[in-house]
Amino acid sequence: MQKTIAPIVKWAQRKDNVFLTVETRDLKDEKVDLTSNSLKFSANAEGINYAFEINFFAEVVVEESKWTNYGLNVRFILSKKDKTASYWTRLIKETHKLQYLQVDWTKYIDEDDEAEEGGKGLDDWDQNKFQNFDQGGADEDDEEGEEEQPKEGNVDDLEKEEEVQKNDQAPKEGEQEKQAESN
Repeated sequence: MQKTIAPIVKWAQRKDNVFLTVETRDLKDEKVDLTSNSLKFSANAEGINYAFEINFFAEVVVEESKWTNYGLNVRFILSKKDKTASYWTRLIKETHKLQYLQVDWTKYIDEDDEAEEGGKGLDDWDQNKFQNFDQGGADEDDEEGEEEQPKEGNVDDLEKEEEVQKNDQAPKEGEQEKQAESN
């Protein structure tokens, strides 16, 4: 029987979103069930089952929330229902501490500092790389078979760059003679 443990889950927030990071590598077979009041998560990696359930302090909007597996971790962007309310005093409804739940200090900011520091720690949280909860797969916006075409001239530009580098590295006339004389 496989062992089941709760992974480390880090969280931070802004006025309109909650950011969760499941800190476990190479998770596979993710099962994610988000409701307006809770998140159930399970996955496995290297023979270990990981699972947790969180009952939120306040409601989230499932249709506006997203998640993705980055390989190093699984990330969630949960859209708060009441975007005008103050910051949540805690992530979970219960007042007891969950041992696996931690503040993500790399993203943490005080509510008063959001205007100046709102993007702190979110540089690599591109929402376009996340999937919606109601889709179950990649974004529907992505057309199958659509590949990014190289820009015209890329190969020629590369060949020109190689030519310039070779010319820069090759000794100029007269320099070869000076190098030969000094040897």
